[in-house]
Amino acid sequence: MANVQQEPQYIMSALNTPMLNYKVYVMNKTEKLVTFLLAFVSGGAVGLVFYGGQFTDEDGAATLATLISNIVIFVVVGLIANKVFYPIRIKQLHDKRKTELTNQFRSFLEAIAVSLSSGMNMTDALSNANSDLKMQFSEDAYIVAEVNEMINGLQNNVQIEEMLMSFGERSEIEDIKNFSTVFAVAYRAGGNIKDIVRRTNQIISEKIEISQEIETALSSNKTQFSAMMVIPVVMMILLRTMSSSFAKSFSTVAGVIAITIAIGMFVGAYFLGQKIMDIGE
Repeated sequence: MANVQQEPQYIMSALNTPMLNYKVYVMNKTEKLVTFLLAFVSGGAVGLVFYGGQFTDEDGAATLATLISNIVIFVVVGLIANKVFYPIRIKQLHDKRKTELTNQFRSFLEAIAVSLSSGMNMTDALSNANSDLKMQFSEDAYIVAEVNEMINGLQNNVQIEEMLMSFGERSEIEDIKNFSTVFAVAYRAGGNIKDIVRRTNQIISEKIEISQEIETALSSNKTQFSAMMVIPVVMMILLRTMSSSFAKSFSTVAGVIAITIAIGMFVGAYFLGQKIMDIGE
């Protein structure tokens, strides 16, 4: 995702219209605020579970130094958690949008295939597909914006294959890029566009079905993985609340070092688990 973030959010189309660059996901203000608050509060709370309660007196009672250290721990760990979680959240939203665009493109091909089979030309097929897509999704759907741009392009004497190639390059989806390339060659050479659209739709549908089957097979494993990630925090809370003498040992230098090593292993296990789970995506 590091290279993706260097991409511009919008790319100018052949009509000089800023069109969404699907290779990069830029959060809006609401998404940024929700992500920050969630990561900051969750990270700060977990930080207190593992590192809170420092500088207590001989009886284990909290002191002013304990309160100050708890605040510092909450803020510092919360900010670190936001720094770590922010790119993870961007990837989640980016992958979600990519899935939505793939599904919408499949619906676009279905609508185009039906229109072409009924004898319409490409221009009329696009207009007809645009109406169907607005009813199926919404006016703000990604594919609706792309089809609108294609229609505007045709009305301004821009070749349909040029508009599709632009969409394919911005989409970051291999099937869309391949379709736009094959379509451009076949359209210029007078090939069987109807068959190309039908075949591409079939391939994408099969890929989506396979992806859904893999996701279903991994769903139970992902649930177990999420539960296992919470267990260390729950165990730490139990250890701190069940025995005050045991909880006090976490405030020693050796205790802090041991906790830090354990957290490092915990974070490493999380990223390794995520990488394994990504095999199915």
